[in-house]
Amino acid sequence: MRHRKKVPKLSRTTAHRKATLNNLFTALIMEESIVTTQSKAKALKRYADKMISRALRANLNTKRKFRSKLGTKEAYYKLFETIVPQYKDRNGGYVRIIKTGIPRRGDGSERSVIELT
Repeated sequence: MRHRKKVPKLSRTTAHRKATLNNLFTALIMEESIVTTQSKAKALKRYADKMISRALRANLNTKRKFRSKLGTKEAYYKLFETIVPQYKDRNGGYVRIIKTGIPRRGDGSERSVIELT
């Protein structure tokens, strides 16, 4: 039974789910807007809001953790040099999900655009 379990599993193992969310977060930082399925977008919204909140109050140890989690140096520098300063005065709601209404061609799953606000 899944009582009191709030982690969306996305039909993946734990390691695969963490890698997927890290890769989606890196793509979101680099592109500032990505198209993905609705369930991945909802999982990424929770993950990205928590990560950006952590980045806002980052110390050296937190920055080193971000360096290992983000895929590229460019994503790391973009996060801490451009994205974090623009959200300095905000308390949350860094990411927005917009439903496209156009299903994916292969399996018909709902697609969404997820972007930084």
